[in-house]
Amino acid sequence: MEKNKEFIIFYLSEEGKALAERISVFLEKAEIYKFDRETKRDIKRHFKPEKVLIFIMALGIVARVCAGFIKNKDHDPGIIVIDETGNNVIAYLGGHYADINRITLEIASFLEAHPVITTASDNRGLPPLDNWIKELGFFIKNKDQLYVIMSKFNEKGNLKVYLEEGLNYPLSSKLERVSTPEEADIVVSYKKQELENKLILIPRCLYAGIGFHEILTEEDFEELLKRTFEELSLEFKALKGIATLDKKAEYLPLKNFVLREGLDLNGFRKDELSEVEVISPSQSAKKALGIESVSEACALLVSKGVLLYPKRIYKDFTIALALKPFQKVGKLYVVGIGPGSRDYLTLKALRVLTNVSAVVGYKSYIKQILPLIKTKEVYDFSMTQEIDRVKKAIELALAGKDTALVSGGDPGIYGMSGLVLEILHKNKFSLEVEIIPGISALNMGNALLGAPLGNDFAVISLSDRLTPWEVIEERLKRLSEIEIPLVIYNPRSKGRKIQFERALQILRENKSPNTAVAIVNSASREGEEIIFSTLEKLSSEKIGMNSLIIVGSKYTQFLGKFLIAKRGYERKYGGKYEISSPYL
Repeated sequence: MEKNKEFIIFYLSEEGKALAERISVFLEKAEIYKFDRETKRDIKRHFKPEKVLIFIMALGIVARVCAGFIKNKDHDPGIIVIDETGNNVIAYLGGHYADINRITLEIASFLEAHPVITTASDNRGLPPLDNWIKELGFFIKNKDQLYVIMSKFNEKGNLKVYLEEGLNYPLSSKLERVSTPEEADIVVSYKKQELENKLILIPRCLYAGIGFHEILTEEDFEELLKRTFEELSLEFKALKGIATLDKKAEYLPLKNFVLREGLDLNGFRKDELSEVEVISPSQSAKKALGIESVSEACALLVSKGVLLYPKRIYKDFTIALALKPFQKVGKLYVVGIGPGSRDYLTLKALRVLTNVSAVVGYKSYIKQILPLIKTKEVYDFSMTQEIDRVKKAIELALAGKDTALVSGGDPGIYGMSGLVLEILHKNKFSLEVEIIPGISALNMGNALLGAPLGNDFAVISLSDRLTPWEVIEERLKRLSEIEIPLVIYNPRSKGRKIQFERALQILRENKSPNTAVAIVNSASREGEEIIFSTLEKLSSEKIGMNSLIIVGSKYTQFLGKFLIAKRGYERKYGGKYEISSPYL
């Protein structure tokens, strides 16, 4: 579930132990301990930021045990508390910094329990501001303002953000970009800013290309780089990395400085640098190395961006600074959410929905999963806006947001997967896409009826909004002549009634009037209804857009309250059917 998290589950009773074991299966990896005196004394060793502690017991016990160890976000683990009956899952500590709110929602959905989230932004449906800062790797210059601005965000529901020229970080719909720092609540800049009542965020977006003589010390590199940033009124925290000639990148004082400051270090060959166009060619570099530039060429090559500050020359040292463009591309998930009831939402779909930043879909599908996506950016569309839905989802992913495009049932069966792939191909976009299968209407209908699709079967949709009716009719004629069950999607709607009557006529022309037929309405949802009939007696009275029809074959039979398609087991192994049991 979480590749970089260690889950520890503590329980008190046997009931709690059983619940812990269930949760450990869901988490895929977790250590389980009985919460006794020894474990209680040892609890301090688990207080590490990479851990998530789950306590299955009363909240008061946890509060008393953990109170003395709680320090700050950089030190503390995430903590979740669950009552022994599994009715309530409480996000106790680390709602945002440890991702506990999201994990709480996942566990609660898995247990069908009530999630208890107390952070103000989540309860107001606002994207967590501290998560946004963390995801984009911003350094907070004035931490004292963070909680002031977060409080303002919770009260107003939106904030104004100034992004320094050249920066293109994604903003949620609740964050409005403004043109000057003075009118902003949040200022994102690599330049020094001295503004009161603003949250100042420093992006790590600058790369330094350098050339130097190998007489400089580790302290010299620090002094020269910080001097450059001071002279240009730049924040040193904005420096992401350094690039130089490949041989120079092995110079030990430079390597030690880079390691100490947590910077990237890249070395480039002369032939790579010779291909870069620069604005300040160097005669000395040309004479000594046979190339026109070291510092500018390195800065441009490593950043793949624009040169902000051309070469500056100091004694034994040259430097140029370039801006690296924001290039985070999100991932697009096409998620099948099943037939309706959350009982049939797959574990994989649940994890994706709770992990993504944005969710796009048809209004009815969004309504089905709304409790799971309250903290997400949500974009809902009407029935005929499939292309708009897909384009919006792609745009969000290209803007750097992991996005779920939800589709009822399975996205590959009369769903959105194909359209997504078509539009991506048409626009020649390179975007990571993962299709999450779901339980389709035919899966659900088959289960409710028994096993009418236990052998070969065919599927057809009667909707002619995209497929010409002539094509549908021709397919229907051919399928009606084959002795296999036929699943009919989209049989009828308010504006589309003649098609179903014509389909009935075709089926009756080619199949026995006694052919078994089943109608499943609103499978797994409110108003679920199953109607058994025959082809001769089938009426359109209770058939609509939420109906699935299964027309059997001569091998389809009613067995009590179930409808099945025999596969041939009885013919081949009928003698093994009899069961003799002392319990009968």
